[in-house]
Amino acid sequence: MNTLSIRGQQMAACVSPLINNYMAVQKNPYDDELNPNGICNFGVAENYLCEDELISKLESIHIWEKNHIYYPNSLGQISLRKTLCNFFQKYFHLNYQLDPHRMIISSGLSGVMSLVSFLIGDKDDVLLIASPYYTAFDHDVSALSNCAIFPCPLLEQDTGKFTFSVEIFQHGYTKAINQGLHPCGIIIVNPHNPLGDIYDEETIRPVLEFAAEKQLHVIIDEIYALSIFENEKTFPSFLNYKTIIDPERTHFVWSLSKDFSLSGLRLGVLYAGSKALCSCGAAVNFLQVPSTIVQEILAVALSDYQWIDSYIKLNRLRLTTQYENVKKQIENIDSRIYIRPSKAAFFLWTDFRSILHEVTFEEEKRLFQIIFDHGVYIVSGFFLGCSQPGWFRIIFSVKETWIEEGIKRIKLALDVYRHSIIPSNV
Repeated sequence: MNTLSIRGQQMAACVSPLINNYMAVQKNPYDDELNPNGICNFGVAENYLCEDELISKLESIHIWEKNHIYYPNSLGQISLRKTLCNFFQKYFHLNYQLDPHRMIISSGLSGVMSLVSFLIGDKDDVLLIASPYYTAFDHDVSALSNCAIFPCPLLEQDTGKFTFSVEIFQHGYTKAINQGLHPCGIIIVNPHNPLGDIYDEETIRPVLEFAAEKQLHVIIDEIYALSIFENEKTFPSFLNYKTIIDPERTHFVWSLSKDFSLSGLRLGVLYAGSKALCSCGAAVNFLQVPSTIVQEILAVALSDYQWIDSYIKLNRLRLTTQYENVKKQIENIDSRIYIRPSKAAFFLWTDFRSILHEVTFEEEKRLFQIIFDHGVYIVSGFFLGCSQPGWFRIIFSVKETWIEEGIKRIKLALDVYRHSIIPSNV
């Protein structure tokens, strides 16, 4: 007899492939000294490029007060919420002051997305999202709320353009309704994962207008807002839009996991459309609010603007340099490989279609498995909801020793794949 509830059995059967693969890699991670036969992780979106600087900063913060041993505020410590309001005002270039009472601190962006979905969606509601997308959202929005993601494919995927437009959400909304589903919101990821595209206010505004017309919530995820490559324009944060059409249904989310590479500290931010939503969320968030000491340490770090200025500048420089270097190395493996130009974040959105014997998801899966068997984890487009077979997401923001070893293994894997089947036209 199964000892799990029906809900538990359903969750066990529906874990995102991203999470399953992450757990597999965690069991056998590559290390050039400690585990040279482990898996090179080019699949999980983490940034190692400023690791020493981050560790040095955190080690310099020595705080301990007696209140740190007691329960935290279920909305997040007011000291951190105020610090974050000031931080966003300065680094997102706002001309107004945010309200700390409209903010909730939760356990990473996953915790934030799970909380928001619970607060805005009822059981079996769906949230529309442009695809390909970060499919761990499937788990995030379903874990507490029993809501689901409804992918809306970006346009012109076969040409490599992946065009973002209000049309995809209009079509997705109609398709969901025709399937008997109830859309409750739209998720916009900007900068985009996995494309690295940046969308301006002119592009996003029609989506906000459509959402307001249909009374849909909009969750705008700007987790890579400060991870913009050099020579790009200032990131156009939603927080700086001239007007918000339906402010009470429009919500901003962010985390320290990407821009500050602190994914292990599990701290995400919701700036809600209303204080009422925060009030309702307090009881649920008590289950997953980060520890007081972590919040207080980050409040100190995020108050040091001199250090933040230096860190953001260095991080952008290293991201840009590493992106260009790794892009060139992968393209040099085979002239048929195409990497779509990116403006931000940690991804190489890589087109292997010209290498595949047949442009099918079955062949994409086979290529993924051969590369994985050679000890390199990258994410296939199928696992990210891509409509066109042959695309892969490769994380470049990893350690230099990983790059060298991983590129060598990918070369070997592609050679094995190339000779594994005689193409039908030969």
